[in-house]
Amino acid sequence: MIRSVTAFTRSYDHWYDRYQRYYREGLRRESARRDIQYREVAMTRATRALRPVRRWRDRYLSRLPGEKVVAGVDAAARALEGPVRTPSGVFHDGVGQYLIATDDGRECRVCIDAVDYPTLPSDQLVAWSDLYFKSNRWPSQVYPGKVLPLVNGDPLILGRIESLRRSRSTPKEWDLCFVVRVWGGRDVVEGIEHNVRLLESLNRIDGSKVLIAYLVAGDIAGISRRLDAARIPHRRRSVRPNELWRLMARSRLNVIRLGMHYCIPWRMAGAVALGSCVVLDQAPLPSWPVPLREDVNFFDLGATTVDSPLSDPGNYEAIPEKVAAWLAEPERIRQMQSENAEYFDRFVDPACVGAYILDAVRDHRSEPV
Repeated sequence: MIRSVTAFTRSYDHWYDRYQRYYREGLRRESARRDIQYREVAMTRATRALRPVRRWRDRYLSRLPGEKVVAGVDAAARALEGPVRTPSGVFHDGVGQYLIATDDGRECRVCIDAVDYPTLPSDQLVAWSDLYFKSNRWPSQVYPGKVLPLVNGDPLILGRIESLRRSRSTPKEWDLCFVVRVWGGRDVVEGIEHNVRLLESLNRIDGSKVLIAYLVAGDIAGISRRLDAARIPHRRRSVRPNELWRLMARSRLNVIRLGMHYCIPWRMAGAVALGSCVVLDQAPLPSWPVPLREDVNFFDLGATTVDSPLSDPGNYEAIPEKVAAWLAEPERIRQMQSENAEYFDRFVDPACVGAYILDAVRDHRSEPV
């Protein structure tokens, strides 16, 4: 039996706590249900003081021109943090570290890899771990046997899950919703043209639609002129999460493109929580523990592949016809909405993710400490 779970935190780091929050919450909830001791241990000093400083830095200071002020705040924060003390002796901002102890004196060293790309970012952490969970594990890649798949959990939905569930019954006002950050691929700019072509193709469908392009990289002025010519709304600020989910809840089809490095993006977790009918630009390349299935959990636009950031022009031309065919089958849409709501409740809800991790540890025969 599992006796305790220890999660290690680093509050000032930009990525680490943010990317581990969903998994820590899942482990906390499931540990409480199983009467397992759960605790969080800071890997640095001054955690309580630095947490609000980090929020202040990201929300306000990062918008100031120049880098001297931000660099000065970061340097002061690093001095306050002191040395980073991890259970493994190494630190990577995309890989969470956990110790899970059992009643027989054994301890399982667990890593949770939340990076967007399919490769393993730290050989040292792979070697240190007994079990290594990876949210963007590709079946096409070769991994050590200890590397297990994991859902890509979105921390933005924590605290809002019951609201998302209630929104499943929201009446539909629009045929299609596509709110997209115009970037992607294997770097920030590789996916820009693909996103613009998706917007242009979806703009040609007959029916009601919500299209919003959030411009963050590349030739923003040139992209703006191109979108203006097609009368596609665009902006320089992101759509707030609550507004995004409101738009998605009121749409029959929700288009989502794969994220950076062709990961399954965070938005997929919120989409299935809403019970959305999801349309992906291409079939997922990573696989979650229970794989998402075409025509069950998503429709595939077939717009591109990992071999190229752009597809054949004919594939973009075919998009309006594909969308029209799906919209003509309302029962099929309702079935996918039901399937995805159940999929979230069984496999993506944080407590279910925590249960999956703890069950894997329970079944793993770790070496004695």
